Amino acid sequence: MVWNKVLIVQTLKKLHKQGVDLSYNRLAKRQQSLVSASAYHFGSYRRAVEKAGLDYAEITRRPRWSKQAIITQIKKGRRDGHDLNWSSITKRRDELGKAAFASLQPRLFGSWDRALHAAGLDADEVNRYRKWDKNTVVFDLKARAKDGSALNSGALQEEDPGLHAAAVRHFGGYDKALKAAKVDPQSVRRRRSWTKQEVTAALKVMKRTGKHLSDSVVRKENSALYGACVRLFGSFTTARNASGVKVARKKA
Repeated sequence: MVWNKVLIVQTLKKLHKQGVDLSYNRLAKRQQSLVSASAYHFGSYRRAVEKAGLDYAEITRRPRWSKQAIITQIKKGRRDGHDLNWSSITKRRDELGKAAFASLQPRLFGSWDRALHAAGLDADEVNRYRKWDKNTVVFDLKARAKDGSALNSGALQEEDPGLHAAAVRHFGGYDKALKAAKVDPQSVRRRRSWTKQEVTAALKVMKRTGKHLSDSVVRKENSALYGACVRLFGSFTTARNASGVKVARKKA
């Protein structure tokens, strides 16, 4: 990605709305290119944050999310009568919405359903309240495919039973729903189960064949590998570092 001032500001605003921790050290681990480009174009990362209209002091004070903090937000949302299904929760821009995004981190719960269970709620019951239709089913299946998330029937029933049930209900079968989302059911069934060793080996092969192992390139060209990096190592950068592959930094 070629960064410029406008894109940097837009990205920082977007990440902030999603509840991403924008403190320097945390973001550098997650998206080093953005931090480097910010310093290059604005003179410092702090100036870039302020140019995005954000309070840098507040960002540096922001505590890291913990499992208990997320559970507290879920229970409060339940008491206040908020809709806790994933589709609704991710539209929120308050602490509850931020807690939802934070819950996806591998060090915390890894999924929103697991966070709901930890808070004493039945994720299946919560998901039933979502108003599914063919369009929303296709949208969510495409989103999972793009992220490199598991799409085989068994994995989806475990991770998002509401989506799986809706796919079968609205399309008359899960394979038909996959086809509507432009996903080949056979390729889904053949989806490999990655190990850390296989991930690092695949990254080394990509490097040897001349591929540029930037976050954006791997996510675009091999979403399955990218998803495995995030699931098994917590982030793509961590997986790349574990493989011993070094990538030359490009000036933005």
